[in-house]
Amino acid sequence: MGAEFRVGDGDPLWTKTGSWTMGLDPLGLQATSIRIYQSLVPNITNITNRLRYYSYFPWLVGLYEKLHHSDDPAKFATFMRRGEALYALATLVHDQEASDGLGGSNWASQHRAEAAANGIDLRPYTDDRKSDVTYLQAARGNYGVAYAPTLVGMEWLSDSSVPVTQGPGQKAAAEFASSIGQVSSDIEAVLRSCEASAEQLQNIGAAIHPAKIPHGSAEQAILRDFLIGSGDTSKDATSRRSSIWLVLDLIAKGVTQGDLNALRQAFYARSLPDGQSYALESETLDRWRAYQANEYGQVALACALNGLIGRQCEEYPDGIEPKKLVSEVVGAAMAGTNQNFSQWADSVALDDGADEAALITPVLDNLSSDHPPSPEIMLKALKLLGVLWAKWADGSGKVRPIIARAVGPDGRSLDGILRTLDAAKDKAADEALAAVLFKHIIIDHQVIAGRKLSSAGTFTYHFLVEDGRLSEGLLGQYGYTTPRLFNLTRVLRDAGYLNADGVTRDGEAFLELHQPL
Repeated sequence: MGAEFRVGDGDPLWTKTGSWTMGLDPLGLQATSIRIYQSLVPNITNITNRLRYYSYFPWLVGLYEKLHHSDDPAKFATFMRRGEALYALATLVHDQEASDGLGGSNWASQHRAEAAANGIDLRPYTDDRKSDVTYLQAARGNYGVAYAPTLVGMEWLSDSSVPVTQGPGQKAAAEFASSIGQVSSDIEAVLRSCEASAEQLQNIGAAIHPAKIPHGSAEQAILRDFLIGSGDTSKDATSRRSSIWLVLDLIAKGVTQGDLNALRQAFYARSLPDGQSYALESETLDRWRAYQANEYGQVALACALNGLIGRQCEEYPDGIEPKKLVSEVVGAAMAGTNQNFSQWADSVALDDGADEAALITPVLDNLSSDHPPSPEIMLKALKLLGVLWAKWADGSGKVRPIIARAVGPDGRSLDGILRTLDAAKDKAADEALAAVLFKHIIIDHQVIAGRKLSSAGTFTYHFLVEDGRLSEGLLGQYGYTTPRLFNLTRVLRDAGYLNADGVTRDGEAFLELHQPL
């Protein structure tokens, strides 16, 4: 592979103004998965880790307004960084159990013992975000990166560089203050002086610990109401409530907490860990199935992308005509197949050893390595595409319509892959699959990378096609998108709907009171 693409070496002249990165979604297929799960778990993201931040941050914003009366964004940012660092450190000083997911927790862990004995001055760790000892480098900490956009979108905070607490956020802030009582004075004193004694850290941590929202408190009630949206018929509340119902119900029926693959499988295959059917009519469950179907499609094509690049790098370091490369990779995997695609896909779908879960496991294992897939692994990825077409091409399970509604303007999704296979279903199986790889990898990747280069100056090409030859391939590591389910399970524990033993009585009451849309 040419040296011009190694970091630090000279780039080709036409990319001089760009910066190089592998890119997060080189084929544009993950974007559809993300759109679907964003609609299923709104206002809980992959970086909003603990439920109590939804009451602490509105209270902290109100405290800033009380103490400073300043609309200086830099002063506000420093105040929020101090408040966030204090939250993490005090929590860990008091009790390290269930203290995961806190902004600055790595820093707090390093300073916990010393602070627990002698207290701490927060300023060296919070006031200069570029310092080597800063608790976090983000300008407004994890608050600014993760929670501010969500709280502003929920209209709990105003949309301004120095926000004010408003609407439901005011109630959440008031109930947080009620829960912690006189400890609010300790927090105020620490944030005035920027110094915390060992005793203050213990007291603050005991009151604000994210896993210790007082049961039966008004704070717990408002945070639960945000989660489940009782009586709220808006699209966001209905989707979030329905996803929560499904997660709790599946855990109650035997899915292990934190086992995201088991949740994915239950959503998609409608089956429980003990093999029983999960027979439930639910639009939300249909959308989760469509999400997972798109995930299978994007992982299969990511494997094929590495398959093409691996063969080019190993066999054709000076480049190869793209269609010839595609034909060779597909041919090596499909050797001996003489059916048309429709016949082949139907036969694969009937094979007991070729269900999606069995096919995807070795593919994912390979994609997490630094090695291109073997022809055997490539065949599993291609069979996965065949199974997906056989099951969902005719619109069964509402999978294709749901995915089609979620695509962006470019239309890249499993539905697009299946449309390509629809058009080629009567061709030889290897020809049909080669058409998919050429269109959805060779063509689409060049379009996506070209747009990123022209719009942002970012070089995300995993291969180049120049003068009719594909060259300069770069392998990548790929996998599933992260659909917020881990964080959703954690905030359900914070809310008291789950504990170490499973679904709590309050969780069971929620299941009895509601049904998923």
